[in-house]
Amino acid sequence: MRALILPVIVLSLLACIITPVAAVEGSTTNPTVVVTEYSVTPAVLLPGDQGTITLTLKNTADSASVKENTGITSGGTFANTKSTDINVYIENVHLEENGIEVLTDDFDRLGELGPGQSFPVTFVIRAPAKSGIYFPEAWIDVKDGRSTRYPITVNVNTDISTQKKPALFVTQELPDRVAPGETCSAVIMIENTGLSRASDISMVVNSTTKSLVLTTSGRHYKEHLDPGERINLTLHLATDKNTVIGIDPVTLTIIYRNPDGTTERQTETIGIPVKGRADIAVSSVTTDPVRPVPGGTFTLIIRVENTGTDQATSVRAILDSPFAGTKTAFIGSIDKDSDAPAIFYLQATKDGTVPANLTISYHDDFGSHTVSEQTTVMTGTGSGMLPAALAVIVVCIIAGVAYWYFRIRPVKGHGE
Repeated sequence: MRALILPVIVLSLLACIITPVAAVEGSTTNPTVVVTEYSVTPAVLLPGDQGTITLTLKNTADSASVKENTGITSGGTFANTKSTDINVYIENVHLEENGIEVLTDDFDRLGELGPGQSFPVTFVIRAPAKSGIYFPEAWIDVKDGRSTRYPITVNVNTDISTQKKPALFVTQELPDRVAPGETCSAVIMIENTGLSRASDISMVVNSTTKSLVLTTSGRHYKEHLDPGERINLTLHLATDKNTVIGIDPVTLTIIYRNPDGTTERQTETIGIPVKGRADIAVSSVTTDPVRPVPGGTFTLIIRVENTGTDQATSVRAILDSPFAGTKTAFIGSIDKDSDAPAIFYLQATKDGTVPANLTISYHDDFGSHTVSEQTTVMTGTGSGMLPAALAVIVVCIIAGVAYWYFRIRPVKGHGE
């Protein structure tokens, strides 16, 4: 017996010595494919409607590999170690109908999916004519591996999933109009119109226009809103002269939690109506000639300026004064930071300083307006004309006397 054992031991030792470089140790972990998540769009289908089911397929092995060790050293360790990743080859993805209609063909030979990788697959479906909950099944077949079966829930016109969710409904009370440079307030009402509580509600208000800013906090928090409960947010905003005319948007972002812990996010737009306001005033008053003569005609020119933030339209000026002539001037429109003349053709009927009242009417986005301005017109007086006339007469008399004295006066001695 001992004679038989000794040769076997010797042969085993010779085998280890002869084939050290061919020794291979292999370890293999086969990867699998699973459905990590799916989505049905729309979430609730009406009978006969079309929708989509999107599956996310993933290779669950993060580092599936084949490990090869070759070559034994004198110390008993391997001389070379090689690791090779194993991809999973997806041969077919099929959606078993189970009551719904699948409009998309199977996906054949999708190819290899590397360790830890994932990608989506979408099927087009049609809902059946009858309402209810249906459970189509995804079948994923892989080469040299295990197949996967995954059930999917499709809601056809039932309120099972939506019945227990909150729903936040936002309404607004906004000013009719705001002029650039003015302040305003807006009231935002948030009501839970759903059938379950909304929790951990955060609300963030942001203006998208630099010249329209919040003057109060833009962040608000509410612990929860039960069904039928509501909260009001009052926003105070300020504008400047450069605020754009039109609807200036302010965004309201609401984030809250459902009873199952999932997060919902919705964004609302608040449109602040910014409209320009004209500001009309008299900038100058001139006459031509500068000092009208009583009984004479003259032109009264009154320049009207607009220092507001928008155009003034249908501008008309009415003059109330003792002068005779035209008393109404139609100007038309005056752009912001511009002026235009109101021209009156008059006849002076009084001497001295004559008062005149100017009434200007105009329109802008805020409606009809009227402003009044007091002015005066200086006219020449009769007493003022007398010295000039007398001076002319005196000059004429002096000239006549001089002419008589030097040319006509008889010389003494000649006539005697």
